[in-house]
Amino acid sequence: MGRARKRKVKYVQPGYRHRARAAPPSPAERIARLSPAQVLERITRARLHQKELDAELAALIDHAVALGVGWPDIAGCLGVTRQAARQHYQRRHCDDTAEPSQDDAA
Repeated sequence: MGRARKRKVKYVQPGYRHRARAAPPSPAERIARLSPAQVLERITRARLHQKELDAELAALIDHAVALGVGWPDIAGCLGVTRQAARQHYQRRHCDDTAEPSQDDAA
């Protein structure tokens, strides 16, 4: 059997353990520190990111419908009613796949 190791005791300043660590800044606090140019650039990036996410969400919902997943399940994941989910995404899907009418062909 080996010798017992001594534990190193780290010196802690009095009252240090009771001091709470600073919380990270909130999104509003981080945004408040940005310059006008930085704010505009972040708005542009957020808008582009939102478009990408919306397209991905629509593709996922289309695939879920194709797999036979019901609108109540989809609506539950979206946090909306079945009717709201169906009206929003089914209308979008029908608009994208609609065949040109005879008026468009003339």
